[in-house]
Amino acid sequence: MAATTYSVTLHHLAPGAKAAGLQYPDEVIQAATAEQLDNLLHALEELAARLSIYEPSSPELRVKTDREVFIIRTRYRRLCFSGHEATLRGEEHSVAYIMGTITGQALPVTRSVENPRLFDRPPTAIPLRPSSRRESGGGAGFPDWAKIALLALVSFSFVGAGLWLLFKPTRSFAPTYKLMGATEAVSLLGRVAGQYHTGTQPGDRRLIIDNAGTLRIAKFGPDQSIAEEIIRTARGATQDGKPALVTSDPYLMMINDADSVTLYGQVYKRVVR
Repeated sequence: MAATTYSVTLHHLAPGAKAAGLQYPDEVIQAATAEQLDNLLHALEELAARLSIYEPSSPELRVKTDREVFIIRTRYRRLCFSGHEATLRGEEHSVAYIMGTITGQALPVTRSVENPRLFDRPPTAIPLRPSSRRESGGGAGFPDWAKIALLALVSFSFVGAGLWLLFKPTRSFAPTYKLMGATEAVSLLGRVAGQYHTGTQPGDRRLIIDNAGTLRIAKFGPDQSIAEEIIRTARGATQDGKPALVTSDPYLMMINDADSVTLYGQVYKRVVR
């Protein structure tokens, strides 16, 4: 069986991911092997350790498989596996974990307990004698029945609050949708793929959708120059029976008709199919 290959795009990176800068154009490696991808990830990891916090470029690797698109960036002089921050929850985004996820062989993230603290109470030669309330003077002026009533009141309050938190309806701010099957999703992406604009003036937006489900969202500067750009992935879905694309945010992009879509509250008109 032929070895699996990956389409890898180097963004703001020199060949081999040896350096970063705005002067480096995007380089696409159409059929990178797993070994080449591993070497690029290690090179990016070494580069991230040398990057300054004032680096103006945003170096990243975009790895496209037959399943989805993965984006590996640099953050705080380390690798950042975009979209997996919540899963790792502060753990290091290691090359081994990234490679395992891309190849479909990722191991679960385990956390070891470091420096456990064990407490052992040494035996006492002389048994402790509880002091009487009369000797210590504690509790003077506060009758026992009042203490019991106060303790019961606090206990019932905690129980009531716990039951309310347990049974209260949960609120979700994520959009409601139903994912399409693979065949329908591919067909939908083929229909909506193209370039869309909200306008052509500075501050207007450009949206490019490709057949693989990658979204490139850019903001126009003067003379339609690109002032900033973000990349998202999308999957085919439906909401109330209407076709849509679910982005990796997640956010729902509604397909109004064959030539317009709505994303982040803005309407984009098709300019290139």
